Amino acid sequence: MSLSTLFPHPAATSVWPEARPLHIGDGDIGVVMSHGFTGSVASIRPWAEALATPADEYPGARVVAPRLPGHGTSWQDMARTRWWDWFGALEDAYLELAAQHKTVFVAGLSMGGALALHLAARHTVAGVLLVNPAVATRDWRIKAASKVRSFVPAQNGIASDIALPGAVEPAYPKFSVTSLGTMTDLWREARAGLRRIDAPVLLMRSPLDHVVDDLSAEIIRREIRDVRFASLDRSYHVATLDYDADVIVAESRRFISAVH
Repeated sequence: MSLSTLFPHPAATSVWPEARPLHIGDGDIGVVMSHGFTGSVASIRPWAEALATPADEYPGARVVAPRLPGHGTSWQDMARTRWWDWFGALEDAYLELAAQHKTVFVAGLSMGGALALHLAARHTVAGVLLVNPAVATRDWRIKAASKVRSFVPAQNGIASDIALPGAVEPAYPKFSVTSLGTMTDLWREARAGLRRIDAPVLLMRSPLDHVVDDLSAEIIRREIRDVRFASLDRSYHVATLDYDADVIVAESRRFISAVH
């Protein structure tokens, strides 16, 4: 059975305006940033814009945030892509920045954290910034579903796990288990490379995250030599759009300034 049969293409799959890639700032430092699973650039836009902007002793940066293939259009589009398509988009953005900047950081939210870590294991980066990264789970349902991905129907989405009233994350209302399965393949690849990461890591973690459990943070802190931690106590999973968005910005600027 073909992919087009499994995931019929909707009539219109134009890219959401808020999902378009970002290329902002003109600092000497480069930051390549990734959004998460089923989400879009909109979920990291405030973080990206803040890092592009000089403030106090923070010099500002050139920030590039690609739209991962299959995201920001329809969940059926996403079902046709695989983790290496997503990684390829982030890697291309990194190479673009690295050709013009001596110092490049990589950042990611949720699944974007796994992509960022995989990039850091393969390329030279000055540092890694993570918000509620996902590289593993204790949830047996996810492990089971990834093994029977071709036979399980689409599942309800995971967007907008946000404590701040009225805040909404633009993301798909559902996703194919095929997409979930390729994400878990990415997790396995990312975990395999953690001990190769020499760059310092800033791990920002919400204890009230309802999407990503604590196993990912445990693994990252155990496997990587230099991990600096910041707690996002007031926020849920999409902390970049939540109460602690300002904490993320402050901690990120402090980390980049210290490492740079």
